[in-house]
Amino acid sequence: MSLIRRTTLPLPASCLALMIGSQTPFAETPEGLGDASNLRITGALSYRARIALPPDALAIVELRDPSVPGGRLVAEQRITLDGRQVPIPFELVVERAEQSPHRSYSIRGAVLSGGLAVWITDEVPLDPSVESLDLGTVMMDPYEPIPFASELVCGDQPIRVGFLEDRMRLQVGDRTFDLRQAVSGSGARYVALADPATSFWNKGDRGMLEIAGTAYPECIPAEAAKTPFRATGNEPFWSLELTDKRVELNTDLGETRINVALTEQELLEDGRRYRNLIEDGNLVVSIFDRPCVDTMSGMPHPATVEIQLDDRRLEGCGGDPATLLQGPEWVVEDIGGGGIIDRSRVTLNFGADGRLWGRASCNTYQGEYTLTGESLTLTLSATTMMACAPALMHQERKVLDLLVRIRAFELDPTGALIFKTDDGQTLLARPD
Repeated sequence: MSLIRRTTLPLPASCLALMIGSQTPFAETPEGLGDASNLRITGALSYRARIALPPDALAIVELRDPSVPGGRLVAEQRITLDGRQVPIPFELVVERAEQSPHRSYSIRGAVLSGGLAVWITDEVPLDPSVESLDLGTVMMDPYEPIPFASELVCGDQPIRVGFLEDRMRLQVGDRTFDLRQAVSGSGARYVALADPATSFWNKGDRGMLEIAGTAYPECIPAEAAKTPFRATGNEPFWSLELTDKRVELNTDLGETRINVALTEQELLEDGRRYRNLIEDGNLVVSIFDRPCVDTMSGMPHPATVEIQLDDRRLEGCGGDPATLLQGPEWVVEDIGGGGIIDRSRVTLNFGADGRLWGRASCNTYQGEYTLTGESLTLTLSATTMMACAPALMHQERKVLDLLVRIRAFELDPTGALIFKTDDGQTLLARPD
């Protein structure tokens, strides 16, 4: 079932008005003002309501190529208003080399506050063959918030998303983002209006989330993600299970067992904390979004866990190690300590359902991965059969041989994954 739930709304007649007195829209500017190598587009954004723009308002004007799925961004102007009000003059200067005279383009303007759209125009069709264009006053209407339609979880991070035509609204914790559809090879990719490093890539009922350049594990429907958070530690051994309503702690070889209602979480800069869990003592559970390695098995985990139990401090690791693998595509930078052929591409993708796929150099492969408490095993079920240059084919055979012998992985301080075989061979990969 597709995650996108589209709703087509009728656009009011006032959604966009191009007002240039009695002149025809897209009137050309006087000869000599333009450069033959550039297209100069001028105009002003405004609205009819007697409402002042907030001090943090940001105006954006875009020129897009709608013939490309999602609309290729050709040019953009961002105007920090610093308290200025409408009308908002704009000017786009577009290189002719970026355009095709045989295509139609469109312009759209918006005003954002706090990263969210508050005013927006409809798309204005544009003929790029003219030397310059004066659009006059382009009227905006209030931006209609998109209803949230789906709840997902990206690793341990819950999110809510809603879709309307080429727009998306994303809520992550107490932050909300408005996104526009962008060009993508598969699925539907959306990029935040105020921050190009924030995006959501929708693929069926799953997705991939990036906030300010930080990639999250693969996003799955919240209903499918309602599994307990588990953590363990050693010396002494302890185990923790945390659901949406209760927390259970076991330690001291089973002599100490606490099962109590979960208190409201306290949000930290890099995690969350639960206080006042028991009445006749002190139990505080802190979960930090920092990778942690189990001291006995060597298995990496996505979270570091600290427990204060009266006067004792327990430390350990929590979360599903698979979430460290899932989400981004991993691009191999080193094969067995011998580097990689320049401009070749070797990749790994780990799905939340146990699927494995990627490129081995020349051909693509698919299979499955199994992650236990102590090991990682990759099984290949199929590869394509293309022929490439001998050097690439030799590298590919080496990659496929290493993949089926991988038994462990670790996350280095720079965020790279290091996959290890029993005899010490490695693959080093970074998120794409």
